[in-house]
Amino acid sequence: MSYYQHPDVDTLKVIANNWLKKLSSSLKTNTPHDAQALTRLVSTSSWAAQDPYSECVARFVKWYRLGQTLDLQGMDDEKLRGELQKYLVDIDELFFFSVLTRYVDGKSGSQQLVRLMVTSEPPKRDYCGAYNKGPWIRLHRKDHQGKPRSFEMLLQTLVHESCHAYLDIFSDRRHRKYKDWVADFKGHGEMFWVLLRFIARRIHVFTKSERWKKQLQYIEEECRDTTKTRGEPGSWGTPERTLMGGVLHQ
Repeated sequence: MSYYQHPDVDTLKVIANNWLKKLSSSLKTNTPHDAQALTRLVSTSSWAAQDPYSECVARFVKWYRLGQTLDLQGMDDEKLRGELQKYLVDIDELFFFSVLTRYVDGKSGSQQLVRLMVTSEPPKRDYCGAYNKGPWIRLHRKDHQGKPRSFEMLLQTLVHESCHAYLDIFSDRRHRKYKDWVADFKGHGEMFWVLLRFIARRIHVFTKSERWKKQLQYIEEECRDTTKTRGEPGSWGTPERTLMGGVLHQ
């Protein structure tokens, strides 16, 4: 099944194709790719925004239901990584135009742009994962006390770190508002929260999951703890509802 591809997605593909060649996201292009433009692109032109009844959405919901039944603790790290990789591919296809898992040329030949790793080693602090400019995403399957994380928490972390990856790789760092939109709060700037909440809320619309609703509450608490504000629409100078096409709070 095909869908309308916004012309600006071609700019993302150019940046992705050159990322591992150490050409930064400041690569000169003919289209804007500041963080706000990238976030708006997701809200208006991603598959999730265009067609909530697509095969891609149906497949994601099916995987989501399956994930709730998986014996996560019975899997070793590599097996769990393989399972979560499927969710990363679907999230990428639904929201990020498949540019995060796009295969590009690297030092060792063709490889996936953003790679995923899972570790059983508890983090030193109470965090769930990390995005590294490698670029790769690391997920901790246990908390700092060694307690296993739920499927929803692992998925929420995967979405969180995917937002970091998208904004880090594709945002134009030369833009005058890059600090406010991306770099503030150790990479948790305004557009990060707008993007994360949009995606998390769309997942709730798709899955209608009460468990995922708890993850939405977790995200809101995390936003308040990180930014010391509620991050409500317009509170940082950008009308969130307007930016996201009026659908953010569905």
